[in-house]
Amino acid sequence: MNGLEETSVKCVLVGDSAVGKTALLVRFTSETFPDSYKPTVYENTGVDVYMDGVQISLGLWDTAGNDTFRQIRPMSYKQADVVLICYSVANPNSLASIQHKWIAEVRENLPRVPVLVVATQTDLRETGPHRASCISAAEGKRVAHEVHAKGYMECSSLSNRGVQQVFEYAVRTAVHKARKQARRRMFNINQCNVV
Repeated sequence: MNGLEETSVKCVLVGDSAVGKTALLVRFTSETFPDSYKPTVYENTGVDVYMDGVQISLGLWDTAGNDTFRQIRPMSYKQADVVLICYSVANPNSLASIQHKWIAEVRENLPRVPVLVVATQTDLRETGPHRASCISAAEGKRVAHEVHAKGYMECSSLSNRGVQQVFEYAVRTAVHKARKQARRRMFNINQCNVV
């Protein structure tokens, strides 16, 4: 990236309680699946990832979906480069919350930061009691389009499907936006005035 040896990306995960945000992070950072559900208040972790031969320090911020923490959640938005709004395919309310709650909160704090919509717990489409009522990919994509998300991804932390791709896409989206802004700044500085 223009001679920079290392760059950093801050990625914030938001979404309703119990949709699988923490499980997604645990699977990505430690290759394990959490054996029990513990609500998150506010947690962040960092990992180094490599993209096109460049080392990127990826800061991952897990937030509480619970409204009790509505006041402290905005602290995690500061300097975010990309936001993942998560919902569970087995929980239609969590998809509705993207439109009725999350996109407004994210845009209020981060008007121009790219947002990705992430469908979690996709393994429940194949097994489990909610199999027949799970949200389709088409429905998730429709909501992502409506909230002007930069992309839509699906994953299952339990079966480790799509987890790496979610974060790779998030990093690429953030780096792409940073490069575009850097180019724009460069052209703004070098403007010619013809008299």
